[in-house]
Order: sequence, then C-alpha cells, then structure tokens
Amino acid sequence: MDNLYSESEKLKAELKIFKLKATKEKIILFGVILLILVELLFVLSFLKKSGFFGEEKPANPYVAVIDFNQEITVGYINSVISKMEALKHDKDAKEVLIIFNTPGGSPSASDEFNAYLKDYTKTKKVHVYVESMAASGGYYIISAIKPIIANKNAVVGSIGVIMPHYVIGKLAKKVGIEEDDIAVGKYKKPISLFKKATPEEKKYLYTHLLNPTYQNFLEVVSKDRNISINELKKYADGKIYIATQVKGILVDKISTLVQTKNEIRKEIEKKYHIKNIKFYKINLTKKQLPFFKVEVENSTLKTFTNGLNLK
Repeated sequence: MDNLYSESEKLKAELKIFKLKATKEKIILFGVILLILVELLFVLSFLKKSGFFGEEKPANPYVAVIDFNQEITVGYINSVISKMEALKHDKDAKEVLIIFNTPGGSPSASDEFNAYLKDYTKTKKVHVYVESMAASGGYYIISAIKPIIANKNAVVGSIGVIMPHYVIGKLAKKVGIEEDDIAVGKYKKPISLFKKATPEEKKYLYTHLLNPTYQNFLEVVSKDRNISINELKKYADGKIYIATQVKGILVDKISTLVQTKNEIRKEIEKKYHIKNIKFYKINLTKKQLPFFKVEVENSTLKTFTNGLNLK
C-alpha cells in the first residue's frame, strides 16, 4: 500500500514538473515569436522610410512640395515630371509648390521643363519660390510661372550659355598620352582637350551652338516675362543678381518660405473651403535595395553635348 501511495506521489510530482516545463517552453516560444515580430516591424518601418514601398501620401487634401535642388539634367527633369504626373491625377494634391535651389544645367532639359510647367498649369496650379538660387537654366524654368517669388537674398539671373573647355595637353605629354582620332567631316570634332581652341573653332562653336542656344533662352524668357528682348538683354549678359536688385523685372515678389506657405494656405482654404491644409514634401529620390547603382556609358557625342550648360 505504501508503495502504491509513493508511486502515486511520484507520478504527481513528475506531472507537475512536466507541466512546469511545458509552461516554461510556451513562455520561451512566446518570447521568441514576440522578438521576431518586433524585428519584423523594425525592418518594415525601415523599408517604408526608405521609400521601398513607394510614396505614402497624406490622407487629407494637401499642397505637394518639390525641392528642386540639383543641377538640371534630362534625368533629373524626368524624375520631377514623373512625380508631377502622379500628382496631376491625385485629387487630394490641390496645388504644387516648387522650391528652387539650383545653379542651372542642360539647356534642353530646362526648355522641356519650362514647356511642361506651362502645360501643367492648365490642370493644376503651380507656385515657384526661389529659396537660395534659380540661376541660368533654373531661371529659364521659373520664367514659365507667375508670380516668381524669391527670398531677398536669393540668386537669380545668370542668363547666358557656357561650354567649359579644359586643356590637358601638357599633362598628357608628361604621362605619355596622345590623341589619335579618326573622323570624317571637318567639324566632327570641333575642339580637343589636348590643345587650345583656335579662333576659327571658337567662332564655329559660337555660331552653331552657343549663340543659337542663347537666342532661344532670350526668346523664351522675353515671352514668359512679357519683356522686350532689348530690355531683357540689359540683364542677360551672364550676370547674377540678388532678388531685390531685379524685383519687378526678373522677380515679382520678395518673401520668405514661411510667408509664401501661409499665403498659399489661406488662398486654398478660401478657394476649396478646406481647413488646416498641409504641405507634403515629395521625395524625388527612389531608394532601392541595394543602395548603389553603377552605370557605364560610352558616347563621345553625348559627352560633348553634355558639356553645354546654362550656368
């Protein structure tokens, strides 16, 4: 009898230990699952912030803000246009504010974006604000919009065309590099990096490249700003200006970003009967995994034409 009692107690003790172990394992398993969920949430949060899942727009009506802060290239303009096309069809994006901080760049890209903005305003209103700089190609672009609002210390103007030319002949000679092009056509290669351009070569580039581009620049700004070309030429010799120097000519209004946003907010709230309109910054850079990309391009013609800048 005592043996039976002792066996029963032993079984009860073992069962208790088993239950304790099972409970402990459940607690450990729960802890592991919880840890995995926390890590998963962290990864998802990181990917969301990096733009891996695309743009996340506000739930309420807003003003889309684009910080135009790079040198003007075809690629950069295309990225801006891509975002603006999406905004065009977004009913919550009531208007667009583009903040300019650019030194200029490609003449073709500047002209394309100038034309695009004029067409875009038929669908949705666009505001431009020059925070620090909208020079050369940047000014080419903003002339499409009225009014041009700028910070009192912002740099505008630099209406002109330049094609940088560096001569590396002496250095090349020291390291044993020679030029040996094969081309058909006298002007296929108008200048060389290995020597200074001759007067004839400079005249050719001025006549066939720089001056025609400059004239196109003048004509677009003249028409956009309703200024005669003769009057515009007084401010189109490549000089840069602080916004206050050319108010009423190249700039319409001097303000600050805070004041500009407040005025846009009041205008939209009155127009659409919306309260507390928000400003939402549009991310132009598409972050991907991996976070690096290497491109190799071999094009003599593209390298040459990319040397022409509105700066």
